[in-house]
Amino acid sequence: MGRRRLWLGLVSAGAAAAVLTATFLVLPPEGNGTVEAGSITTVPPSEAPAPVVSTPTTSSSAAPVTLTEKERAELTETVTAAVGQASPRTNLGFVVYDRETGETLASVNADTSLYTASVVKLLIAIDALHDDGWITPDAGTVDDLTDMLAGSNDTIASAFWGDDGGTAIVKRMVELIGLDDTTPPTDPGEWGMTKTSANDVVAIYQFIEDQMPDDASATIMKALAAAKNPADDGFAQFFGIPDAFTSTPWAVKQGWMELKSALVLNTTGVVGADSRYVVALLTQQPGTIGWTKGRAAVTAGMTAAAAALKNAIASS
Repeated sequence: MGRRRLWLGLVSAGAAAAVLTATFLVLPPEGNGTVEAGSITTVPPSEAPAPVVSTPTTSSSAAPVTLTEKERAELTETVTAAVGQASPRTNLGFVVYDRETGETLASVNADTSLYTASVVKLLIAIDALHDDGWITPDAGTVDDLTDMLAGSNDTIASAFWGDDGGTAIVKRMVELIGLDDTTPPTDPGEWGMTKTSANDVVAIYQFIEDQMPDDASATIMKALAAAKNPADDGFAQFFGIPDAFTSTPWAVKQGWMELKSALVLNTTGVVGADSRYVVALLTQQPGTIGWTKGRAAVTAGMTAAAAALKNAIASS
């Protein structure tokens, strides 16, 4: 499978916090999506910020190295256990997809619909570019899309949402991309209450990478590779993928949102040379866990994933 070459950032952690609050009563669902504490030792995120260094990625001509069945099972188990130990009773959806081999390497509750929070900004951006016929937008629009994605700017997202039809954006993107588990919010004004699954997040990144025209794809991916910490609202958004894959190229779209009885914390993106791996970890955690521990739980899961993928990434 062919893969575009991208410029991705090598980053470490930062610290600051603010919350996006929605006044909804949401009880974390029980059942198969709930993970309990395990025996995996978690690794907390770093507190020391480091500058983003942009470096070009290169392709390897060697045959791709993938994971054995045993390694895939261990990847799934260790990520789930790490999140569960750090934040018991968390409801999650998790997928790691290898774009080089076309294989799903890990999958937990992959078709379970969970709140997107700011991850829906991927759909807003795709829709804006598609609405213009994939023509490279003017500099002002590029700046707006970059700020919306890199800084997770809510004001810009709300403007696009209002101007382009609100819930109709989600419906158009479901049809365009072919999403199975994505639904618009019940309240048309609350774009963050859109729901999606880890499988659909993988499909979104595949669409950006492999089906959108190069210029349109680059507009989005360069913004994701330039993710800022903190985000424009002051929230420390380097948790999960950015804090765990510290020596690996990545491009990410994070999501966070406070509900009346739960915290939504999502980390999604591509990692490795040529964006080889698509990773999505969506979580809905108990509201009592707090932002610091909630972010640490997501980072613990991604730290386990980074360790499991280390050899395969090094061979890319």
